[in-house]
Amino acid sequence: MDLLHITLCDDDRFTLQLASEQLKKAISLSRTNAQLCCVASSGGDLLRYLSRSPGPSLTFLDFDFGKGELNGIDLVRRISRIDPDAKVVFVTSHTDRGMDILKSGVRAFGFIEKAPDPHRMIAEYVKYLRMAALPDSADAPPQPVPKLALPLGIDEVAEIAIPDISWVDSVKSTPHTICYHTFDGSRIAVRDTMDHAQELLGETFLRCHRSVLVNREHVVSLKNGMIRLSNGESVVCAVSRRREIAAICFSKENIDEP
Repeated sequence: MDLLHITLCDDDRFTLQLASEQLKKAISLSRTNAQLCCVASSGGDLLRYLSRSPGPSLTFLDFDFGKGELNGIDLVRRISRIDPDAKVVFVTSHTDRGMDILKSGVRAFGFIEKAPDPHRMIAEYVKYLRMAALPDSADAPPQPVPKLALPLGIDEVAEIAIPDISWVDSVKSTPHTICYHTFDGSRIAVRDTMDHAQELLGETFLRCHRSVLVNREHVVSLKNGMIRLSNGESVVCAVSRRREIAAICFSKENIDEP
């Protein structure tokens, strides 16, 4: 089966970090062909990611956001316009919201009540992961992904999946050294040049700054000269590159800021 794209959206940074760690454990326990692909702190970032990432998706979504932001019901409506088959699970501490959701007419794949017990939360995530996956997903082998072998030293090589690389930058403190940053926050520094890295990684990676390469598949927004990535990190974008980066990453979108 195709990879099940898992997305998570909550405007509370602490909750977002905690939930992402629990979801990673749940994915491992569920034995489904799923991957946490986007951790968003705003509805706008979530919508931008989903609009450019086709394929089966399961979103765990907080219900209430701050003033001036779309609420959970409105977000589900927007998500359904992007992908009518998208599955959304509300994760909220407001158990009384269930009736509001039912009255709204939006389709929710499920509901999870926020709880302080991490084991309970992981169990809930596992349940919905298995429900969202196709029947044969637990036994299906992972789809092959392109990988990059990075030499770390004599007879020492680190292999990294290219889609997992969020961005690459030059290490200012060490000459002729660059650092690969992955979605999960890992970093691998190697002796190389940015030009060679761009050649190895291909057209999916854009030069947004003379010392930064960014994976266009992980870009969710560009604001005030900073590119926001799907894992919540931000990288600088040169003034001369902003218009081009915006055109490449968002030219096919028709999503307003919430």
